Amino acid sequence: MTTAPGHAFADQVLRHVGGAVNVVRLTHCLARLRFVLTDDTIADDDALQQMPEVAIVVRQGGQLQLALKVSVPLAYAAVRHRLEEGTAPGSSR
Repeated sequence: MTTAPGHAFADQVLRHVGGAVNVVRLTHCLARLRFVLTDDTIADDDALQQMPEVAIVVRQGGQLQLALKVSVPLAYAAVRHRLEEGTAPGSSR
């Protein structure tokens, strides 16, 4: 397991899913971040898969899911924080 994910991780994930404005909903389970996107065709699965923190990219049930090699609750908190503060790549705020 690598170090705890932070803002750089969150910014990179959000850039690869099409920006903060493309995220409708973000949830998580024990092992995955789960995104519901406005337009799932603009998410870059290959770029997400190349991230060292990402074990696998899965599309299932209308969601883009990232199985992670790092703490999912910490990754979720980092991405959620970026979405809420409006400083993420692709943020309209």
